[in-house]
Amino acid sequence: MESNTSPSLSPEAVIFTPQLVQRPCRPANVVEENKAFHELARCLASDPDHFLDRLVEIALRLCDAHTVGISVESTDAEGKQVFRWVAIAGELKELVGGTTPRKFSPCGICVDQKQPLLMRDLAKAYPYFQDAPRPFVEALLLPWGVQGGPEGTLWVVAHDDHRTFDLHDVRVLSSLAAFAFGAIYLQQKIQDAERTSAAINMTSAMAHHVNNPLQAAMLILFRLKHEHILNDTGMDLVARLETEVDRVASVSAELISANGRAN
Repeated sequence: MESNTSPSLSPEAVIFTPQLVQRPCRPANVVEENKAFHELARCLASDPDHFLDRLVEIALRLCDAHTVGISVESTDAEGKQVFRWVAIAGELKELVGGTTPRKFSPCGICVDQKQPLLMRDLAKAYPYFQDAPRPFVEALLLPWGVQGGPEGTLWVVAHDDHRTFDLHDVRVLSSLAAFAFGAIYLQQKIQDAERTSAAINMTSAMAHHVNNPLQAAMLILFRLKHEHILNDTGMDLVARLETEVDRVASVSAELISANGRAN
């Protein structure tokens, strides 16, 4: 996506991540989320080639977004560092395979900051979004990856003002981003003859990434720090964190079990 129009605002001017703390949070649908995460665990073991497509479809539903995508840091044909959209679901799914510049993109900021990122009216800072078929009114991005492995983002977009994102979406996307990392790690590391050993390495990485939902915990702790005292809201957030750890541990156990059956 390219455009010759100069940006009217700096990237910092369209970042609104602190609003996540202020917005009302949608209630969690634990049954639906657990069902989706267990499905992904089975899909990762049994049908890895179509896993990312299924992941963005599930994220689209769980976050009630208009478009969802996965970006992977890579190099284009000219040797430039870019983020490539390797999977997209929703209204802009035809843009799959497109790229944004590594050094001038929301994904670049998100990966560099290693934390969730909320942005509004992206075309004001990134003119190439003006060429998209639908406006990027609001975008929530979650980073994924580990040192020495692939890096990228899982992102959800609203194309109008009728949908905004909150801490519920951050929590859901944090778990989904861990799955995205595991699948892309598997894709990049395995060949047919190396599937077993690569799957073991992937499972080890996933155990670290999934069993420690650091991104979700980070957002909750961020809110607690801004409360200044541990009031009733703070106690509720602590309870949410405990629930999150238990739920992700259950998903991780399902992943390990499914991987064992695949081998």
